[in-house]
Amino acid sequence: MDKRPSLDIYKIRNIGFAAHIDAGKTTTTERVLFYSKKIHRIGEVDEGSATTDWMEQEKERGITIVSAAITTFWKEHQFNIIDTPGHVDFTAEVERALRVLDGLIVIFDASAGVEPQSETVWHQAERYKIPRLIFFNKMDKTAADAFKSLESVHKRLTQKAVFFELPVGSENSFRGVIDLVEKKRYIWTDEDRTGETYRIQDVEFDDDMLTRYEEIVYAVADYDEGILDEYSEKGFVSPVRLKKAVREAVIRGDLFPVFLGAAKKNIGVQPLMDAIVDYLPSPLDLPPVKGKNPKTGEEVERKRDINEPFSAVIFKIQVDKHAGILAYMRVYSGRVRVNEKVLNARTMKGERLTRLYEMQANRKRPVHEARAGEIVGVVGIKDVKTGDTLCAGDAPIVFEGMHFPEPVVSKYVEPRYVRDLEKLEQTLKALEVEDPTFRVKKDRDTGQIVMTGMGELHLEIIEDRLKKDFGVEVRTGKPQVSYRETITKDVDVAEHFEKDLSTGKEVGYVHLKLIPLERGKGIVVDDSAINMEIEQRDYLRKIVDESLSFGPLMGYPVTDIEVRIVSMGGEGTTPLGNELALRMGIERGLKEGEPVLLEPYLFIEILAPQEFVGSVIGDLTSRGGEVQEIVPVNEYVSNIRAYAPLRKMMGYAVALRSLTQGRGNFWMKVAYFEKVKEKISKI
Repeated sequence: MDKRPSLDIYKIRNIGFAAHIDAGKTTTTERVLFYSKKIHRIGEVDEGSATTDWMEQEKERGITIVSAAITTFWKEHQFNIIDTPGHVDFTAEVERALRVLDGLIVIFDASAGVEPQSETVWHQAERYKIPRLIFFNKMDKTAADAFKSLESVHKRLTQKAVFFELPVGSENSFRGVIDLVEKKRYIWTDEDRTGETYRIQDVEFDDDMLTRYEEIVYAVADYDEGILDEYSEKGFVSPVRLKKAVREAVIRGDLFPVFLGAAKKNIGVQPLMDAIVDYLPSPLDLPPVKGKNPKTGEEVERKRDINEPFSAVIFKIQVDKHAGILAYMRVYSGRVRVNEKVLNARTMKGERLTRLYEMQANRKRPVHEARAGEIVGVVGIKDVKTGDTLCAGDAPIVFEGMHFPEPVVSKYVEPRYVRDLEKLEQTLKALEVEDPTFRVKKDRDTGQIVMTGMGELHLEIIEDRLKKDFGVEVRTGKPQVSYRETITKDVDVAEHFEKDLSTGKEVGYVHLKLIPLERGKGIVVDDSAINMEIEQRDYLRKIVDESLSFGPLMGYPVTDIEVRIVSMGGEGTTPLGNELALRMGIERGLKEGEPVLLEPYLFIEILAPQEFVGSVIGDLTSRGGEVQEIVPVNEYVSNIRAYAPLRKMMGYAVALRSLTQGRGNFWMKVAYFEKVKEKISKI
């Protein structure tokens, strides 16, 4: 039975922690849970005991692989926290978390400043207009420098980042922070190893502190006309007044407060938790969510209120071999109870929610209902995909979906024992539902199963899960590049279909144009010239997508193409006949469009010790890489930025370790696709 207290939506904070790998997201989250009394012992990532890193694969590797949701309370406020991965192979986990968050804490390693994945996360958050706080972690580390880190934020991300704290001590002697708004010094000592107790002292501003304080005052002066007057009269602004203006500026995206700490040393986390309460929004602080009526296409909206009709977004799906499908749901408006029937706006079918849970990482606590502003787990939905909108049947609405990058690395996979073939296929299908960046298909020529993911680590984790989580022993091939195909000239196709099939005589007609697009534009379907219902258009686009999933050259997916349907059907045609005409028309048009093969190029950032920079650049050049710039991070390390073809960067982690005596680190993402310059053979 649900025994939760009555809900004050204003006291909810739906927040996430995000950053580059190893910046300390999970370590910081663990401290937040400990100080809020959610857990009674601090777990550590490197010991495999962190609360939110619960998967066996996460414990073994010491990294976050899937986003974990957990609820806790701090100073009478409810924190619904999502801890996200930092590795680029799992960027989809970040994307779907950001889709439902109201606020974000972006964590930076204070010795490295802005790192590649933190930059990616920042731009993802920009797209969703999420208010953010900045936390410079690892202030106790050698070469940690909050001021240089802020410079890198100003240079690469935003000029709106402003110090709200200054450090007490540096590197190994870092022991606390100065809170500029409260004009207080917070000092942690070695006497309390958990960091639960600390000294708070009044502080008199020196010139540097005063300059930093004035930056805050002037940054929010437009939000309260009396702030400058009070500052002129008293030389200080009431913290209550200043915080109110700061909160408004943060929510509007005009200010990003910067905080400092060393989570591993248990320093600086409680003031960050206070800042979450003071500055990040509740659901009620944000505008109504907008969507469309799935039946009429008209724009509608929902206030983030418990008295509005129910609406929610499924942002994550988790497949469990025992429990089946567990969907993570963000409720935007209204409420829903256990066993209540709701509408899936994608399928336009009713679904019964048989169980609701308050999530605690991999643990679940049953609740009777889910209410506006909450993030819960739900069981019972039969047909569900990431990004689906659930809503009240008498007030339908569909929210904007999510955007995920296309997977680019493939492997053949087969069961070690023939008897496991059906189980393997079912498991892969389930994992495909769970992960929107994982694809499975059968090779048309060989009949082998090909799985495609975001990178080598992504597929390695899938392979490990098949064995350990689902009990399927498999053999796999070497990782290979997943290419793309496109056309290079416009094609005009008129396709007639007429044939006697088992369903009777099927007749179809379609007139379409295939138009090549610039690299990176993806697939565009223009069906505006034909008149049909929304459900029919969805089915039509599904046919187009399926027809473009196998290119005419080597069977790779087709991209950067517009399919413009000029006309379709007519007197005497049948639905199946028109569908087959469309498929045949696209197939013929692709062959006539002078198709070419495209390969993915990576944008790579490498952190290498200064003495190995020359060797790293030489190796990159030999792989067809083009170095864009070399930026010193500090006196010990440089950041090398380059572009290179993915097929020549497979297995690069081993090569870089060899080149840098194990001290180099790198990050890469697909930047664009380009025409293959050399002849290649299919995997």
